[in-house]
Amino acid sequence: MQRDAVSEIRERLDIIELINGYTPLKKAGRSFKGLCPFHQEKTPSFVVFPDSQNFHCFGCGKGGDLFTFYMEIERVDFREALRELARRAGVELEHTLGIKPEQDERRERLLAAVDLAATFYHDILLNHPAGEPGRRLAADRGLDAKTIERFRLGFAPESWEATLNLLASKGFDQGIAIEAGLAGERDSGGAYDRFRNRFMFPIANRDGKYVGFGARAIGDDQPKYLNSPQTPLFDKSSLLYALDLAKDAIRADDRAIVVEGYMDAIAAHQFGHTNVIAAMGTALTEAQVTQLKRFSKRIVLALDADAAGQMATLRSLETMPDALDQVETPAPDAQGFVRFQRKLDAKISILRLPEGKDPDELIRKHPELWDDLIEEATPFLDFFIDTVAEQVDLDDPNSKSAAFQRIAPLLRLTGDQVTQQHYISRISGKLRISEQVLWSELRRGQFRPLPGAVAVTSGRKPARRIRNEDYLTAVLLKHVSLAPELLEAVTEDDLLDSRNREIIRTLRMSGADTLDADTLITWLDPEVADHADSILQLLNETPAGYSSQVRAAGVAALNGIRRERLDFLLRQLQSELHAAHQDADVETIQTLTSQLTQLADQKKHFVPPKSPYFKDLRDNTGF
Repeated sequence: MQRDAVSEIRERLDIIELINGYTPLKKAGRSFKGLCPFHQEKTPSFVVFPDSQNFHCFGCGKGGDLFTFYMEIERVDFREALRELARRAGVELEHTLGIKPEQDERRERLLAAVDLAATFYHDILLNHPAGEPGRRLAADRGLDAKTIERFRLGFAPESWEATLNLLASKGFDQGIAIEAGLAGERDSGGAYDRFRNRFMFPIANRDGKYVGFGARAIGDDQPKYLNSPQTPLFDKSSLLYALDLAKDAIRADDRAIVVEGYMDAIAAHQFGHTNVIAAMGTALTEAQVTQLKRFSKRIVLALDADAAGQMATLRSLETMPDALDQVETPAPDAQGFVRFQRKLDAKISILRLPEGKDPDELIRKHPELWDDLIEEATPFLDFFIDTVAEQVDLDDPNSKSAAFQRIAPLLRLTGDQVTQQHYISRISGKLRISEQVLWSELRRGQFRPLPGAVAVTSGRKPARRIRNEDYLTAVLLKHVSLAPELLEAVTEDDLLDSRNREIIRTLRMSGADTLDADTLITWLDPEVADHADSILQLLNETPAGYSSQVRAAGVAALNGIRRERLDFLLRQLQSELHAAHQDADVETIQTLTSQLTQLADQKKHFVPPKSPYFKDLRDNTGF
C-alpha cells in the first residue's frame, strides 16, 4: 500500500470527470460550472476549479475536494469513499480493505447465486404455469406489470429441488446454495430448496445487488413470511427493503418514509411515492438507521396504527439516538464515572395512520391523504411522550417515575433548554409532577465540562510553514482538552481536506478531551492516520500547552482559514471575469459580477472568530 494513498488518488483522478458524472458541467473560463447537486437551483452557482481540484457552491456554501464531493453525493463515510475512489484510480488499499482475494471471490460467487435465483423466480412468475398462484396474488394486491418488473418480484415453485437443479446447471454446488441461504441442509445429508410455493421479494443491498429474499406463503402455509437466514450476504437487521430503488428520491426529497412491510413499500412506489423503504416487519435497528441517514436525516416512521405497530415505533425511537450523528462530550456523573451526553442530529417524525389502516391500504384507497399525513407527521418526542404517558397509572408514583426515566434520555438529546422547557411543561401536565422536580431529575444526568490541563514545554515554531487548516486540525488533535469550544466552532465548510474533516469528526464522536492524540490516531484509517502523524510533526511544540495559548492559536488559525477561503474565491472569480470579458460572454459576466460583489461584501464585513476568553482577538496568525 502506498503510504499516502489519498494524495495518489487525487493525482490520478480528475475532479471534473468525477463531478460531471453526477451533474453536467460547462466550461466557463478556466473553471467549470453547473447546477448544484446538493440544493435546488435554476441558475448554476456550483463551480469546480481544476487547478486546485476543489469545488464550491456559491448558493449553499458547500465546498471541498473530490473525496468530500463523493462522500456528500453518495452519503458514505470516508472509508467507503476511499475504497471506491481507490478502485477507480487503480490504487491498492490492502490494509484498508482487509479482505483476502479468495474471500472477495467467494462473496462474488454467493452474489451471483442469489442473482440467478432472483432471475429464476421472476421468470416463473411471469412465464410459467407453476407461477399461477403468484400471479393471482399479484392481481389481488393490484400490482401492475411495471411494478413487478421494477421490484423483480417472483414465485418459488412448489418443488424441493427446482432451485438446486438450476444452480447446479450453472456450476453452483450445494455448498454455495446453502451458504447463500437458497437451500437448507438435510440431517441425513444433501440439501433442499428453502423457498417453495411462495411469492418472492428479492432483497437488495444499497448498491442494488441481491443478497437474499423475503417470501410470502400462498394459502395457509406457515410461517406467513419467511426471510433468508443469516448469511455472509444477508443480515436482516442492517438491510432496508427498496433502499436501492428509493435512495435517489430520498436524497432529492431530503426525506425518507419508513414503512413496515414489503407490500407497503411496493404500493407506495407504484403510486409515485418513491422515497419509501421498509424495515421488513421489525423495529428499525441502529444498523438500518446508519444506512438511511447517509441519504437524509429527515425520517418519517409510518408504521401500523395498532398496538403492536406503536410498540415497534417506540422501540425504533429508542434505537435511533445511538445510530444518528451525535456530538459526544464526556463528563462525570453523580457517582464520578464518565458518561456521554449526546445531541441528536436528525428530524424524526411519526405518521399517525388512521385506526385500522396500514400504509398499503391507505395509499391504494385514499392516495390523496398520504401526502397530507406526511406533512402533518408528529415530532418523535411528542409521539414518544404521549405514548409513554398513556400507559402510566397516575396513582402510582413508581409508574410515573419509570415513565419519566424512559423519556429523559431522549429529552436530553435535544441539547436545547428552550425545547426542554417546552417538553418539561408538557410532561408535567401529563404526569402531574411539578416542573421543578422534573428539571431536577433531568439535570442529574447532565454535566459540566471537566477541568484539566496537559503540561507541555513551550518551544519553537514549526521549521516550515503549515497550512492554517492543517495547523488548526493538529492543535485540536493534540490539545482539544484545553480548548473544547474550538472544536464546536469549526464547521465542515471550513475544511477543504477530507482527511482533516475525518479527524475532526472522530474527535467529536470520541469524547476526545479525555484521550491523547496517539490513542485517537489508532482509531483512524491508515491513510488518515498518516496525515495526522505528519501534521503533528509539523506542529512541533507550538503552541505551548496552556489554555490561553491554545485558544489564541486555534482562533487565529480559524480566522486565517476563513480569510484564505474568501481570498481564494475572489481570485478565482476575478480570473474567470477577465476571461469572460475577453470572450464577450455577457451572461457569464453578469453572473460573475454578482458573485464577486457578494464575496467582496462578505470580506468587507468579515468578523474574525473571537475567543470568549479574550476581549479582542484579531489576526494573530504567524504559526
